[in-house]
Amino acid sequence: MNDSISHFTTTVTAAVTATAPASATIDIPSDTPPKKAARYVRPVSPLERYSLVLNEAYRYHVDGIVEGSGTVSREQLQQAVDRAAAANPAIRVRLRGWLQYSRWVDSGIAPQVRLLPTSEWDGGSEQNAPFLLERLQPMRGGPVADVLIVPGRDGKTRLVFRTLHAAIDGRGFLHWVAEVCRAMRGEPLGGSNSALIDIDIQQQHADKVAPEPPAAPALCIPVLAPSVGGRAPLGYVWRRLVIDNSVSQLLPKTAVFLAQWARRREPGDVGFTVPVDYRGLRTQEMGLGNLTGYVRLTVPEDATPRSLMLQFGHSLRAYADCRQIPGIRLLLKLPVWYMLRKGRPNVDKALYTVTPSVPSGGIVSMGNVSGDTYSFPGFDARMIYGIPGAVGKLNVVFLNYPDFTVISFAAPAAYNHEGQLDELIAAYSRHFSKQSPANTERSA
Repeated sequence: MNDSISHFTTTVTAAVTATAPASATIDIPSDTPPKKAARYVRPVSPLERYSLVLNEAYRYHVDGIVEGSGTVSREQLQQAVDRAAAANPAIRVRLRGWLQYSRWVDSGIAPQVRLLPTSEWDGGSEQNAPFLLERLQPMRGGPVADVLIVPGRDGKTRLVFRTLHAAIDGRGFLHWVAEVCRAMRGEPLGGSNSALIDIDIQQQHADKVAPEPPAAPALCIPVLAPSVGGRAPLGYVWRRLVIDNSVSQLLPKTAVFLAQWARRREPGDVGFTVPVDYRGLRTQEMGLGNLTGYVRLTVPEDATPRSLMLQFGHSLRAYADCRQIPGIRLLLKLPVWYMLRKGRPNVDKALYTVTPSVPSGGIVSMGNVSGDTYSFPGFDARMIYGIPGAVGKLNVVFLNYPDFTVISFAAPAAYNHEGQLDELIAAYSRHFSKQSPANTERSA
């Protein structure tokens, strides 16, 4: 879910470096203990390190919700989490070391499952969900993940998987949740011991990265107009939308729609950060950690979904997703508290004004999924969806199902202080719903 680190981090990085110093009974099998292996350890990459800064500044998680019907036993779910964590030790890590010697080290302690009281929360926003404001705190020795069981008064049960973006990315998150659900069904687990990090992949392909053509810095306008109110203290709002359609090429179509929405208000450049999953594309290893690159999708006024797909394909062929941010390794030498102190004064400028290199937002496609993947005895999952990461001006994350699509939107509260985000989402829903004449295509 989501996400993900956007070019917002690039801008603040530049500012820092410039100044540098009782459900159905389920039999959860116990896997045969493997031979004693080396303790899982993974370096902290530079962007993961900066994600720690973002988490301290606000709350930078990859959180997602599995929504369905049924009653889930906390004890049985904890057993499944324990088993899945043993097969995927990256979910049990704690932050150890300092500066460039920082490491994610297996603590041997699985994420903890909590059963919350019956809630008024409908799973569609941050409203009535104070538990979502709780921040995972790795800088204080805390875990990088936990799991909440939230029974709803609407008759639905929601399993909330919370993970720290500094240690886990969106595709790693989906792997983790699927492993827990496999464990609940008593199935074999895929497991992962990969210690790869994003910068390893980038280094492997450094000789293939095409030079970036010289160009004036883009001054991307925001999709929404920010209000003066709601800027301090910084807070993010999010909304879940379900449309009755599985839309083909939704990523470029969303980019075109959002660009047209932005230009109704003012002319200007529009661009979006799009994450690129390295797994299956640049490496065959399945890791839970951050194995994601990023490309910028520029949306000119005459853009079409086809032209944007061609642009995106060209970026991949040029290995643009493997291009490192200049000076990124310097982040390994700067304390988190120092980056936080230097970055805070730039938040208003980065989030609420037009500045070079800061995109209009981020768009994340998590691909095609099925509720069956996340169902198990006693619990019938209808969907899984993400809460977009609390970073940048606007983030959109979507998952396609055979006959519907779930889209989540997130933005700083100032972008909805007067209902701007809600108005955009209503228009998006009308445009992409099955009944809309603007979109009658259905994916295979």
